[in-house]
Amino acid sequence: MSRPVATEPPTNAARLVRTRLAGVVSPASANAVVSPAGRAEVLPGQGGVLTSVQLGDAATGWCSDHLEVGASVQHPEPAADQALQVLACVGNQAVVLDGPAALARGMVAGKHSGLMIAFPPSALALIGPGDRVVVEAFGAGLQLTGEDQVVLHSCDPALLGWLLDGTEPGGRLRVRIAAQFSREAAGAGLGMPASRFNLDLDPALARDPATGAAADLRLGDVVAVVDQDHRRGRRFRSGWLAVGVLCHGRSAAGGHGVGMATLLTAPAGRLSLAGDATANLRSFWLAAAT
Repeated sequence: MSRPVATEPPTNAARLVRTRLAGVVSPASANAVVSPAGRAEVLPGQGGVLTSVQLGDAATGWCSDHLEVGASVQHPEPAADQALQVLACVGNQAVVLDGPAALARGMVAGKHSGLMIAFPPSALALIGPGDRVVVEAFGAGLQLTGEDQVVLHSCDPALLGWLLDGTEPGGRLRVRIAAQFSREAAGAGLGMPASRFNLDLDPALARDPATGAAADLRLGDVVAVVDQDHRRGRRFRSGWLAVGVLCHGRSAAGGHGVGMATLLTAPAGRLSLAGDATANLRSFWLAAAT
């Protein structure tokens, strides 16, 4: 898969290293949950291979709990799994090593309990738990030149070039987003490292940045959260913003919701949020395939 043609902002990408990380497609989970109505249910959960829902499809409304897009990949050794989760970046390329889908190519689409990798439907039809996957990790340590207040996490340099839409008078960076969440939306994931795992968000508190109406959230949407500082552990901080991608579906459990993997964080005064319905990883992936 070639990379998309984009005007990448000045960064230190030339000094970053590339490394290959290995993982194994994990088995699926059956999650026991209690619905808001008090009904006990057992639903498809995280892990495994999601064959019926793709990047760009609705993030809510499914009979599921923390449904992860694509194939979920982990490593059985804790140290190797930590490297996989921290060093892999959204937008990185991945390749299946064995099984019926050997040599199929995909793209890292998010982080949760495992690394989520999107593959074409033809590959997902063949991938199974236990298949080995290699990720071409590139992007850890990425920095924008001259932007000390803008901190990046888990972001492939090519994805950053697609995400940013130039600058405005005063030097504010324009960031393309599909939805914006209020500070009250943030739940599970607060306090966790921003380079790993994700932040659960209440989908009822998402708004379309162009109209202010309730947002129709999709897996892969680029979203922003108000009053979030993700420079290190995720925390509330008035006047800051965090931007990331939605990578898992909602959960009915209290304090949980749709999951956002962090891409960047900065003071609100350094960013200009531009509403864009095409701000979804699927658009970036399709551009990369051409």
